[in-house]
Amino acid sequence: MSKRGENIYKRKDGRWEGRMKENIDFSGSYRYRSVYGKTYKEVKEKMNAMKQAPADNLCQDTVEQAAWLFMQTGKNDWKAGTYTAYYQLLKKYVLPHLGNMKLKEINSRKLENFSILIKEETKENPLSKNYLSQICEIVRRIIIYMNKRHDQEIPVPVNPISKTHLQQTELPSESSLMILEEYLFAHCIEDTCLGVLMAFHTGIRIGELSALKWGDIDMEENMIYIRRNLLRVREEGIEDSIGKHSTQVIEQSPKTIDSVRAIPIPPRLVPLIVKYRKEDSMYVISGEKKPWAEPRTIQYRFKKILHKCDIQYFNFHLLRHAFATRCVSKGLDLKSLSEILGHSNIQMTLNLYVHSTIQQKKRLMELYDAIPMSRQIQGQSPWPILENPLC
Repeated sequence: MSKRGENIYKRKDGRWEGRMKENIDFSGSYRYRSVYGKTYKEVKEKMNAMKQAPADNLCQDTVEQAAWLFMQTGKNDWKAGTYTAYYQLLKKYVLPHLGNMKLKEINSRKLENFSILIKEETKENPLSKNYLSQICEIVRRIIIYMNKRHDQEIPVPVNPISKTHLQQTELPSESSLMILEEYLFAHCIEDTCLGVLMAFHTGIRIGELSALKWGDIDMEENMIYIRRNLLRVREEGIEDSIGKHSTQVIEQSPKTIDSVRAIPIPPRLVPLIVKYRKEDSMYVISGEKKPWAEPRTIQYRFKKILHKCDIQYFNFHLLRHAFATRCVSKGLDLKSLSEILGHSNIQMTLNLYVHSTIQQKKRLMELYDAIPMSRQIQGQSPWPILENPLC
């Protein structure tokens, strides 16, 4: 069989055959589609026509094919942690249920049914509404991406788990936080306890704590400088092994440009940091086999600390929520708090990390109750109280 041009061959039967890649899937595999004609020119024109007909191609794309294109296009722009998070959402939840469906078939009702199915499958270990919303949102983002790629308008379904329906994060009680703080202070000789205590009083993320070195702490200025983030991501080159992928721990710049920041050290921590400080090149929290402890190791150690304190388990990240809420309750201005947390704006801080406590709500009602009462309530009104108001 002779070949001429771009993947175009002359067959033994005299016809010309052009081969085009299609059906690219999430794992990176594909198959060829053949186009036939009596002449090379005829086949070339057919192939060009197919390439220039995005509407037809878009209508035939499955969710899995579109997901692969979405991931490959964004791979160079996203941080490794973002790519890994998207990959896991797609691999674990989206593709098993929607992967073989045509992209154009995904409407609001099907996306809602999909969310109900995921909730049913995970009822023994329920997903948070926020995480479920992220699963649905990535499907919407893929459709938006494909619309832009092909200059088409497939209707974008509504996210059935909208932000207005997300549940408010339940913070640990103040009594639990006090017990935890006392334990951490008493065991600061252990680097994990000292590191967790720093997060407790600064609101830094677990990945930032994992990457924190003693050289990032300036005791002359009494500042902690957040410069890096440590996280576990999918290892490159494992595109064709869904369900069987390896991971690696990497160190990268913080989450956003606003996350590179300087945080004043709370005075209560200064003596402890001075007492237990180590060489600048060492990590604040060390691992058993590595010089650093990755986030999931810190999370595991944190769980053991809560168990020792007889405190009901809560995720490490809730320390960040509790820090922000405490700051607001003490009157810290939101602009300063937003910068300490590494947020791009104040509204993000309010939406994500500031929660009212039951004590604050009771205090609000006490303040409201201090408003002068009407004479009717005080028993001084000139209007008598009717015993039978229908008469």
